[in-house]
Amino acid sequence: MSKKPSFFEPIRRKALQRWNQLESDPELAGPWHQLFKQVQSPRHVLSELLQNADDAGATEASVDISDGCFVFSHNGEDFTAEHFASLCRFGYSNKRALHTIGFRGIGFKSTFSLGDIVELSTPSLSLAFNRQRFTEPVWVDSSPSKRKLTQVRVVISDDRRRREVEMNLQEWLESPVSLLFFKYIRCLRIQNHEMRWASLGPGPVEDTEWMTLNGNPDQKHLLARSSAQAFPNDALSEIRQERLLGIDQEADFPPCKVEIVLGTSGRLYVVLPTGVKTSLPFACNAPFIQDPARLKIKDPETSPTNRWLLEQIGLLAARIMLSWLNQRSLDPADRSGAYSLLPDVELTDNSLEGVCAAAVEESFSDLIAGSDYVLTDTGDLAIAGRSVVIPELLLDVWPAGKATGFLDMAGRPAFSKDVSQINREKLDHWGAIETISRDHILTVLQSTSLPKPKSWRRLLSLWTYVAPSISGYPAKASPKKVRIFPVQGKDELYSAEQIVRLGEKRLLQSDADWDFLAKHLLVLNQNWLRYIAEQRRDADEHQDTHLQEEIHAASVVLKASGIDDVSDVSKVIEKVASIFFAQKSVNIPDCVQIAQIASKLGATLGPSFQFVTRDLYRRSITSVIVYDPDGSMEGLLPENWSKEHLLHQSYSAPFKSCSANEWSQWLSTGRAGLSRFAQLTKKQTGIYGRAKALAELARRGFSGNSYQPFVTSRYAIDDWDFDDVLWKHWLQLSSSDEHVWCKVMEHVLAQPVPFWKSATSASVVQIASTGNTRSITHLPLVPDWILKFRDLPCLPDTRGFLRKPVDLLRRTTETESLIDVEPFIHGRFDTESNRPLLILLDVRNTPTGPERLLDCLRALAKSETPPVHEVEKWYLRLDQMTNTCSTEDLASITQALLQERIVLTESSAWATGASVFLSSDEDDVPGAALIRGAVSDLSLWRKIGMAERPTADRAIAWLKTIPWQEPLTAEDLRRIKALLARHALRIWNECGSWINLAGEWVPKETLNFALTMRSLVPWGHLHVGIKKRTADFQRLPFDLSDSPPFSEIPSLASKLEDRFNLPQTGFGRPERKAWITQLGIEIVRIRLDNDEEESRIRNLAAQLAKTVWQSSPSLEIVPYIDGTPAGTAKDADVVWLDNVLYVKTLPNARLAKLIPDKLGRAFIRPDIAAALSYCFGRSLAEVTEYMEENFTLSDASPTDLKPEPDSANSESAFDDAQQPPTDAREPKESDQAKTISDEDLSESEPRPREPDGMPSGEPAPEPDEQSDGHLKPRQPTKQTKPSVVDRFAQSNGFLKVTEDRYSHPDGSWITRAHGESFCWIRGKSTGEVAYYYWTKDHCLEEEPLQIDAEVWSMVDKFPQNHAFLLSNPEGKAVEIQGEILRKMCDAGKVILYPATYRLVYQNGN
Repeated sequence: MSKKPSFFEPIRRKALQRWNQLESDPELAGPWHQLFKQVQSPRHVLSELLQNADDAGATEASVDISDGCFVFSHNGEDFTAEHFASLCRFGYSNKRALHTIGFRGIGFKSTFSLGDIVELSTPSLSLAFNRQRFTEPVWVDSSPSKRKLTQVRVVISDDRRRREVEMNLQEWLESPVSLLFFKYIRCLRIQNHEMRWASLGPGPVEDTEWMTLNGNPDQKHLLARSSAQAFPNDALSEIRQERLLGIDQEADFPPCKVEIVLGTSGRLYVVLPTGVKTSLPFACNAPFIQDPARLKIKDPETSPTNRWLLEQIGLLAARIMLSWLNQRSLDPADRSGAYSLLPDVELTDNSLEGVCAAAVEESFSDLIAGSDYVLTDTGDLAIAGRSVVIPELLLDVWPAGKATGFLDMAGRPAFSKDVSQINREKLDHWGAIETISRDHILTVLQSTSLPKPKSWRRLLSLWTYVAPSISGYPAKASPKKVRIFPVQGKDELYSAEQIVRLGEKRLLQSDADWDFLAKHLLVLNQNWLRYIAEQRRDADEHQDTHLQEEIHAASVVLKASGIDDVSDVSKVIEKVASIFFAQKSVNIPDCVQIAQIASKLGATLGPSFQFVTRDLYRRSITSVIVYDPDGSMEGLLPENWSKEHLLHQSYSAPFKSCSANEWSQWLSTGRAGLSRFAQLTKKQTGIYGRAKALAELARRGFSGNSYQPFVTSRYAIDDWDFDDVLWKHWLQLSSSDEHVWCKVMEHVLAQPVPFWKSATSASVVQIASTGNTRSITHLPLVPDWILKFRDLPCLPDTRGFLRKPVDLLRRTTETESLIDVEPFIHGRFDTESNRPLLILLDVRNTPTGPERLLDCLRALAKSETPPVHEVEKWYLRLDQMTNTCSTEDLASITQALLQERIVLTESSAWATGASVFLSSDEDDVPGAALIRGAVSDLSLWRKIGMAERPTADRAIAWLKTIPWQEPLTAEDLRRIKALLARHALRIWNECGSWINLAGEWVPKETLNFALTMRSLVPWGHLHVGIKKRTADFQRLPFDLSDSPPFSEIPSLASKLEDRFNLPQTGFGRPERKAWITQLGIEIVRIRLDNDEEESRIRNLAAQLAKTVWQSSPSLEIVPYIDGTPAGTAKDADVVWLDNVLYVKTLPNARLAKLIPDKLGRAFIRPDIAAALSYCFGRSLAEVTEYMEENFTLSDASPTDLKPEPDSANSESAFDDAQQPPTDAREPKESDQAKTISDEDLSESEPRPREPDGMPSGEPAPEPDEQSDGHLKPRQPTKQTKPSVVDRFAQSNGFLKVTEDRYSHPDGSWITRAHGESFCWIRGKSTGEVAYYYWTKDHCLEEEPLQIDAEVWSMVDKFPQNHAFLLSNPEGKAVEIQGEILRKMCDAGKVILYPATYRLVYQNGN
């Protein structure tokens, strides 16, 4: 058992007695318990225990939480009787110094906020306190050997208290500054973390010390303590009240000190941190009187103690700052650290924190007022307001003293650049310094030429500073006015608008000219540009980001100021002119020299440039200066006016600084600003009264509605005109020189367009009573000078005669036809640039009508020998006119040409257009009047309705004149046949005559037979008598020859029968061809719409089914009609007679063409001919399949017709009746046969057309190896070639929808436009038209293409959406767009021959 100290028991009994008293008197105990509850906060436990440890002289302390227990220990002294007695009291403290936490003796009692029992052990004590009687100690036995340190141990009651105390420990770890305010404690261990303060030595002034935490030299804190000061009386009274001391109780409070810590936040401490966090730049520790909850301090406005303590803190900080600044032995950068103590708080903040901070700043301010505390760049101290802050970048440009000389008018010293930006801002808020603003600096740079920095490096810093201000939006300064550019040979900086930038190459080769310019030029220093280029290379090479940013800033300055490239020569000349012409006196040669230099350089002159006129005055180019190199204006302009406005003669020669050609070209470009004639000037003329204003509108050709914006009667004419003195002079000249107006207008038209463009309109304005004006028309009016020239003979025609403008025409497509008919303006004036002015002068663009052309033709028609070339020219003019003329004019032309004898024929006779034809060929009526061939292709004739060729009436009239049955000339015969094909019915009915096979014109009653293309048979070997009785219908189409009256004449084929000429011998045994039999069986089933035709075909088919094949080495036949020979014998290749097909021995390859062709003629049907061609040599199944696929057949087939296998030796296949006839001279009546021979038709007759599907000339296929005498199956007949539109659509991905429409997957389409020249249209997916196509399956590269004039007209006018579809040499469809075609024409690749346009492709020729 440990031994109790002697003082323990008396103190315990006293505490026991006190608690017995309190428990017996609840009213007395109430305040105790109430005060005890106020301090029960786990967050105050560590703070109170640390203060007790510091009171005991401890240097180290530790705290830990383990196993639910809070354990605190320190190495301070053990308790004395006095200290232990204080611990066992409540409400009274002996900590008289106030610079402690002890408050009413309750510090230790805060430990009960953690648990109900607090254990205390020291080297001499081992006891515990219970919450019920928190000041009564209870002894606890323990081993004295374990009690080496003072230790407080509390079992934490619950998790909430545990969390709170842990949060408090974390706050201590985060804010260890409080340790600095203890007297002795410098180390605190919280569980596994240690906070240890160490001294780094004395601070910059007395009573200051540099401290570091945990040995980290980078975390320096300056600890400063004041000297001890006695409390004022009002503070002592407040303290006595707070200590609950009576008047008779002793209260000897010693003087106190305050402390500040620079380097941490401005929190207030009473050794331990309070809840007052101010905006002061340092922490403050003082014996503030706190509120009972120990969270904050009492408001200094109500607590005189706290107010006085805060004032002492302000005085301490101010004294340290002033003393620190005066330590001249320190480096300026170290001295500038003193400003860290300068408070900068919000004085209007009424919170407790704001009031505390304001109290400190007020006492700080009172102390430094009037003191020198502003550190200058030289290290001196100045009073507030006597130093200026120069931007740091500019201090790199000029020395501080030099910079303030031109940046501060008062000449104040520059503030130290070593002061941090934060401290500089605080000083600025205090009004201690004045910062020179960027705007002020930019103002100075724009108004003053500052000295050039000593190095390019310094100048680069200046540009880096200026760049953001002149490149931002909006710019704070004009880039061209800031004077930051170094100039060659100068020590000052200049602005961009004052200098020029020249290239490395010299501007002029002449030394004299260059020296002249150099005297008046400020040139950007080339070395500066070279330096920038070098720095850019270095920055890129070393990846120096800072230098790259500076170089970028320099580039920004160059670009923003407009000198990032070599100055334009115009700018160079303008700079020279601004200096040169600013002189009071200059000589004329120098004026000429600078003008010739400008000409040499091709400069555009500016407003500073001046010329010398003939009156020896210098005048700016803004005034009118006229250059008259050839003296053509000498007499045209008044003498006095010429002296004032004509350029001095010295400028014309000699040329030293430029050549005469360079001078002339320069003037012609307008860059010199000189005029080549008197200028049009703007003038205003007043008018009073609306009637006069309206009259002026009428005079100027205005016919619309006018406005009346105001109620006044004042009007004015805003007009353009030449000076009155010029008009007066010209009028005087015109009395003796009729060409004067032409000379004036020639000068006007010779000027560039800007000379007159702005002077082409005038206006009449109404003037309001306020002076405002407004035009009374919405359209411009004709100016006065135009009106005057309209009534003057000022323009020459093509023959040189002077005329008024309205009497002349311009050459256009519309007026082309009137050349040599009406007067045209002379070609040298009729230019595209002059067109607007000529139109304004009333020179016409369109003809007045066709009457003049028609009158010329009427005059020529009176001549018996008219000049053919002249007549053709007028026709061509009329043709051109019809393309653009009105409907009325076209009607007038049509009436005159059709009704008047003014149309010249091919035979040079005059006729009316109604009796003349465009063309006539050998087959037309002889003697028809034709238009002259040279002009027959003009579209004019078709537009007026001239007939293409002679009419049917003329043809019939001529045919009636031809005698019957007389030989015809070959020409007449050909012409008659052509007319018969055109007008067959009318000739048959009206003439009653026709051509027979003998080539005679005979009455139709003499014709017994007819030869048509459908029933065509060889007829060249027929007797003449038969030919004379046979009508030649070969040129009639099928629909006509198959209809009455032509079908009423029996066909020659139906009357002819072929018989063998001699008995036929040498036959082999006949054989049956299965394909012939099967084809006959299938054709017998055929169904046709015409019963008679169906019966005919079926009868022939039945015979075909029974037909056998008989080969023969030769065949010779004779034609018969009605049993009488009708012609001579001839050889045949195939004869079909009495169900036997006699076939000459020929190769199968030839028979494959001959037999279907010849058999097909018997049926006279193209579809059956095609079937014969396909089925030749095919199998029975293929024959049946073809017929069923291509014909309508009945279900049943004849039972008596059955195909037998092909056989050459089948005896059962034939009987005697089927043997070939042996005597052809005596044919039996029953021997009528269908015979077909293959001899050529008469050379005088055309070959008959092959039926559809059997193209003539197609080579017969070569036979493959034969099997049983049959050919292998052949490919189907070649199909018809697709049209050019089909080929184009297919090659471009279009699908055929109908015969008239194609569509594309992307939505575009092609469709037919019926009745149009461009008969196909291609459209986009949006529905818009892309192209109109004119199509023809024609290769332009192989032969010329003839097109109608209207087709070419559409392509020429609308090339963007008109195109041709043609073929190329490979047969592929090609699209030739109108724009491409026009380019080919322009390039000569395609040549266009009018008037019916004929395109000829030039392949490299």
